[in-house]
Amino acid sequence: MSCGFEEDLTAYVDGELPPARRAEVEGHLGACAGCRATHALLRNAVARLAELPAFEPSANTRRAVMAKLDALPAPWWERLKALLRPAVLVPSVGLAAAVGVALLLVGPGADAPPELADPVMLELAANLELVEDYEVLGLDSAEDLEVVANLHELEVGQ
Repeated sequence: MSCGFEEDLTAYVDGELPPARRAEVEGHLGACAGCRATHALLRNAVARLAELPAFEPSANTRRAVMAKLDALPAPWWERLKALLRPAVLVPSVGLAAAVGVALLLVGPGADAPPELADPVMLELAANLELVEDYEVLGLDSAEDLEVVANLHELEVGQ
């Protein structure tokens, strides 16, 4: 069945359609054999479900379900909200500001090697450990290093 009334049949059976749409569905049911069959199937299913006894979970079942729900990890927005609490955010911003001011005031220092004044050398020094890791892996060509450096892009596509 692929007519435009398929989505409304469940709401029609449940009596949830507005009067105008309900009248349209009723008119359509007279002309569409597929929707009539689906409508009959839905009405039968609803009638059979109504015959079932009411389910009342035991206290143990409720506790087990609630324990499983409590064990679920918090959604990302709850974790973000926890990080943005003033008790966490204010000290973090204060610490970052203090570190920034200290770096500005101290700088590389007069007795620092002249290589540290060069931004390229600073970046190379920061990535020295990464380069050493590549050497341990036996990657010595620039193409291999580029592939390894871009591995994170493969994770995004998955």
